[in-house]
Amino acid sequence: MRRPLITACVLALAGAPVAAAPPPDPALEYDPNSQAWNGMASFVGLAEGMGFTVTPVSSLEWGDISADDILFLVYPLKRVEPQKLGAFVQAGGNVVIADDFGDGKEAMQSMGMLRVEVEQAKASRFYEGRSYAPIANARGDHPLAKDVGDVVTNHPAVMTNVDGASTIVALDDGAIVVAGERGSGRFVAISDPSILINRMLQFPGNVQLTSNVLNWLDRGNRRARHIILLRGDVPMYGEPRPYIDDAHAGELGRSIADLNFWLSERRAWLLTPGAMKALAAALAAALLLLAMLALPVRRGPKIDGAWLKFHRPARRDEPHGLVVAADAGTGSHLVIACILRDQVQRLLADLTGRPEPLYTVPETQLVAELSKARGTVAGVALTRVYRRLRALPSRGQAAAPWSAGHLQRREFDTLYKDVAELCRTLGADVPDAPQEAT
Repeated sequence: MRRPLITACVLALAGAPVAAAPPPDPALEYDPNSQAWNGMASFVGLAEGMGFTVTPVSSLEWGDISADDILFLVYPLKRVEPQKLGAFVQAGGNVVIADDFGDGKEAMQSMGMLRVEVEQAKASRFYEGRSYAPIANARGDHPLAKDVGDVVTNHPAVMTNVDGASTIVALDDGAIVVAGERGSGRFVAISDPSILINRMLQFPGNVQLTSNVLNWLDRGNRRARHIILLRGDVPMYGEPRPYIDDAHAGELGRSIADLNFWLSERRAWLLTPGAMKALAAALAAALLLLAMLALPVRRGPKIDGAWLKFHRPARRDEPHGLVVAADAGTGSHLVIACILRDQVQRLLADLTGRPEPLYTVPETQLVAELSKARGTVAGVALTRVYRRLRALPSRGQAAAPWSAGHLQRREFDTLYKDVAELCRTLGADVPDAPQEAT
């Protein structure tokens, strides 16, 4: 009953005549690589754009999921063991279970809500008046409900008797999205997985809700950045770890927990014939090494290797040497100007957060950002030197013996004064200017 109804509803939402639409491919439903209306390529693109990685799995080993992971159970067709899901969250796991008519009903009930499969959900509004597309609304001040507004659903189930969790999005006769915490873990239950498909992520509220879910499960500290996506008929094995994460633990506590888990995984091992041969070879090598160390060794004269020492010549564009040479009248003012340019480049890069802003940011934009951060005086000071600094060659080109570039002392003095004024507005110093030769 569910699949043909979803097909008709979403095709109608897309504005395509149902009779003229090609029959959907069931294999593409919730497919993370599919661009079809019922695929999840848009969800994957949204998650990756937020800095997450998404890994679809064909089987799930509960013990492999760590604090770096977020488990997404989308319309599971294999029974989700309530005890294992509860233990997973209690130990610090992060999970989203999005299911309307699949085999996740018992697991959702164990987390504190009863999923009810209704023929037609009750709502005060429907998308374009279509009875199968009720519009749910965000409720309360939970972080998941921030800026969500309306969420368009597609023949959803509803959740009632919510206990120990927060209702995030709801219709008139039940919740659509519920979130809560157990132990040190977090969970989100969604009674309409269609919210996550390509077609439904064309609605702003659905997109905002999805991004809020990811940020909330990550706890905003960029720790859980890997999404394990399980959809459809995927078997689940093993047992969850007894400890996965403690949101209040520090780095030391997490490191100790990871070490304990690593040791527990290696407490039982089998010495195979190949391993026995390797162990025997290692013991023989150790005995040979001990025998060699025990034998007397005639030592020759001490070799200190002094003749192998390599003395690196000083850089020809080292700033202090160039300033001294310019003071003596033998250096190049062009190279010192390049040094000034490089210092301004570093100051602007620290301020804007962009690499080489003199060459990667347009003048007007850079001046505007500097004026906003340091005031109009700083923006005017940058305007006076922007084009002159951009016109300078690299320091290596200016210092090369074959370089034909030249900068008059008068031009350098003017540039130095303007750069000094700019650095003053930025709260930084510039190298001492070379004195006039006497």
